[in-house]
Amino acid sequence: MRRRKSLGLAFPGELTNAGLSGRPNKGRQEEEWRETLIPNFIPREIATPVSSWRLVFLSCIFLLAFFGLFLRLFHLQIVQGQENRELADSNRIQLRIIHAPRGVIFDRNGKVLAETNPGFRLGKQFISRDEALALEANNDPRFNDLEIDAIRYYPMGEQTAHILGYVGQISENELKLPQYSGYRVGDRVGRSGIEQIYEAELRGTDGAEVIEVDASGKKLRTLRTIDPIPGHNIYLSIDADLQKTVYDDLKQGVQRAKSCCGAAVVEDPNTGGILAMASYPSFDPNAFTDPKRNDEVSAYFNDPNSPLLNRVIAGTYPPGSTFKIATALAGLSSGKINSQTEFDDTGVMKLGPYSFANWYFTEYGKTEGWINMIRALQRSNDVYFYNVGEVIGEKKLGEVATEIGFGKKLGVDLPGEADGLIPTDEWKQASVGQVWYPGDTLHMAIGQGYVLATPLQIMGETSFVAANGKLYQPHLAIRITDPDGSGVKKFSFSPLVQNIFRQSDLGLVKQGLALVPSQGGTAWPFFNFSIPTAGKTGTAEFGDPKGATHAWYTSYAPAKSPQITATVLVEGAGEGSNIAAPIVKNIYSWYFSPDKNHVKNFDVAPVATASAKALGE
Repeated sequence: MRRRKSLGLAFPGELTNAGLSGRPNKGRQEEEWRETLIPNFIPREIATPVSSWRLVFLSCIFLLAFFGLFLRLFHLQIVQGQENRELADSNRIQLRIIHAPRGVIFDRNGKVLAETNPGFRLGKQFISRDEALALEANNDPRFNDLEIDAIRYYPMGEQTAHILGYVGQISENELKLPQYSGYRVGDRVGRSGIEQIYEAELRGTDGAEVIEVDASGKKLRTLRTIDPIPGHNIYLSIDADLQKTVYDDLKQGVQRAKSCCGAAVVEDPNTGGILAMASYPSFDPNAFTDPKRNDEVSAYFNDPNSPLLNRVIAGTYPPGSTFKIATALAGLSSGKINSQTEFDDTGVMKLGPYSFANWYFTEYGKTEGWINMIRALQRSNDVYFYNVGEVIGEKKLGEVATEIGFGKKLGVDLPGEADGLIPTDEWKQASVGQVWYPGDTLHMAIGQGYVLATPLQIMGETSFVAANGKLYQPHLAIRITDPDGSGVKKFSFSPLVQNIFRQSDLGLVKQGLALVPSQGGTAWPFFNFSIPTAGKTGTAEFGDPKGATHAWYTSYAPAKSPQITATVLVEGAGEGSNIAAPIVKNIYSWYFSPDKNHVKNFDVAPVATASAKALGE
């Protein structure tokens, strides 16, 4: 039987066969048919229609999502647009602080005492130029944070340390104080000395550099520069060359006496301008700006001899016989003592059961006999001044001493000045728990007992006499200028005290002081000095168990027309005539020498001969 050719599902016969059910080869035949008619045919599923509520739900979801995105974009671009633009700019534009250099400090002749050198700062720490170059060469990311700063430098180092002070990093607590408004973390401020007192004048106004950087923080270009304004310059009354001489002489004198410490100050008595000021031991203020010298700085703070202490203004000591100048003025001004008044030096003055001896009798068993004020000053006779104290009383003595600068600050433009102490009955009862005894007055009259004074106050007392009864405020700054040298402020000072004593009384005291450095006086190192001077020695007990005494000498020169006043103290060194007076003599030798570069220092032996020592206190 002839087999009929299959034509596929498109024809009726084949449709009929295809509609048969139950045939076992149906599935295979369908596949064959599809493959024959439409090769590689894959039947498509017919999608079932989605319900309307599902479409609404999906649409709402999409709308809410787009609306939320719109709100977010609106908030970022409109509401926070300014802030985000600033944030974007901050990543691209940076502000680098250009720190203003501190003002320069000069001496009276224009010699630099403190200046600033170019430096670099990384955060709080100063780094050297070589370290900064290394950061740049190594593409160190910290280089982007490097700031240009100025490092303080003191050419004379320890010789001017107590005058100038130093600069140190500002603390977090100080940043909260109103006087440090505008300061930043890592800034340096004045610590002690002129640096501290005149911080507001010395500190300049910082500048800035606005730069554009790339994604890595590397500088692309400078957009704007605001130049810093340096601080004001300050001129001091200090003579730098004299300052070096005074410091070196003091240092050598202290070391020769095997002492730990000392102080020296030189002033123009006619103006109050301080020409030199030295305290020993001292410190190097440059160490405070060098991180590599932190151990040295720590040693300064831990040193038992306190090298950071300015002994000229903050050290308080029994003044010893230098106080007899005040006692003499008190006795004369009281009217109970005059040029003719004499007291008999028997070696010891009796007061009830107590004895008060003269130094000459104690050391050599000798007496002076009847003695007036001029002779008493020349010989520093204790018995005479015991009697003066007994006659006028402690109130008058304290009153006059206070008038000429004891027991209170003199107002020098340095921080840390001490008051000293002029004791009273009320003070003793409150502080010691005892009433004032007559013997206290006798001790006070010779600068012992409870009396305490700073070397600055002893110099003030001496300058007062040298200037014929005028006491000027001791000071260092004489003028302040702009960086270009134009004037800003010039200081002028009127006498703090004047016209409180008769010129005749002052003249009597000056006669006595002029004899102290002459033959027969106690300042034997000056016996053959080429220029007439006047002064007062002092040997002050301070309760040392071994009997050590402080050595004082205070003086002015020339005696008839004083140009300078000098006061020297050497702690626990012995007699003023042997230790302190030679230092003053060397200062005068330099000051009055026409060839200051060839002045022989310490031409006086530190230990006196027996005959000379007998003349000195």
